[in-house]
Amino acid sequence: MKKRGNTDQYVVYIGRDPFTGKRKQKTKGGFKRKKDAQAALNKVLQEIDAQGYVEPSKEIFASFIESWFKSHFEKRIKETTASNAQSLINKHLIRENPFANKPLSKITTEDIDAFYNFKINEEYSSSYIHKMHQILNQAFNQAVKWKRIKYNPVNDADPPAVKKEEMKIWSYDEINMFLEHCKGERHYLTFLLAIYTGLRRGEILGLKWSDVDFINKTIHVQRSLAYIPKKGYILTSTKTRKSNRIIPISDMVVKALVNHRKQQEIWKEQLGEQYQEEDLVICTETGSKQDPRNVLRALKRLITTSGVTQIRFHDFRHTHASILISNSIDVVKVSKRLGHPNARITLETYAHLVPNEDNDLADVFEKALEKIS
Repeated sequence: MKKRGNTDQYVVYIGRDPFTGKRKQKTKGGFKRKKDAQAALNKVLQEIDAQGYVEPSKEIFASFIESWFKSHFEKRIKETTASNAQSLINKHLIRENPFANKPLSKITTEDIDAFYNFKINEEYSSSYIHKMHQILNQAFNQAVKWKRIKYNPVNDADPPAVKKEEMKIWSYDEINMFLEHCKGERHYLTFLLAIYTGLRRGEILGLKWSDVDFINKTIHVQRSLAYIPKKGYILTSTKTRKSNRIIPISDMVVKALVNHRKQQEIWKEQLGEQYQEEDLVICTETGSKQDPRNVLRALKRLITTSGVTQIRFHDFRHTHASILISNSIDVVKVSKRLGHPNARITLETYAHLVPNEDNDLADVFEKALEKIS
């Protein structure tokens, strides 16, 4: 405790910097009375004794989250996930964030909620805002662990509830009408695989011929085509560990694959050394990776000309799962085929399609008890 002009101040040693090893001290002055300075000092000492004192960080949020991403978060996630996260952080958490230049320790739960409201007013989807919420929560949690702040303000924040995407599925007639209309089109096999296997778009475009077992009639899903800024389209690992899976395929799909491979052999003969051999099932006529945007353009055009219901590519996956479940295929089996992390996700998505076969359960239970008695 010491005097500074007409006011009192305290100086206390609060440990060492975990990165530099230098001694750290906290100084605070401006107390008009010595006993007020002593009371403030006692509070700090109590927190130090309880190992709960945290020196509030003066680092601004934008600087912290950029540093956190580069030094910590980026090293623990897939390259594609990191690329998407970095784009989100740069745009929404740094450039278009009201508290981006506010000190980390000064950001409140009210600031976080105001940020969510700002994004809602900008008409971003609830699921996209929830991704911002998840990244903010992880970043502030790490700030607490690194003792930059004492409390995570995101804990009590109120992000918008995620609205489930509208699911559109085709009838059997629409499936047959569309595929018949697509025959002869270069992307016929792409759409056939999507409908008959339930694979994700990236998984289909990442398939190699070495993944196809024609004898056992299976496809090994073990990679996906993804876009990385400054790198372009690359083959990467599947979305999750459960996404790496082997799925059975029908005789009709096997036949379509065989015919498509014959067509590729014709392309190879025509181009010779100019053909880019990457062993891809779905590729351009020169053998290179297929741009997903061109697939979507073809899909939109063919849906329009065939007259079926407008759906997204991902709705092929919904259609596939819906047909299996409505035909009493076990949800666990469907979950494994789709590559979901667990069956709960499958059930939550398609519960309304599970056939109601519960009418006789009461009688079954009663008869079981009668046997015991």
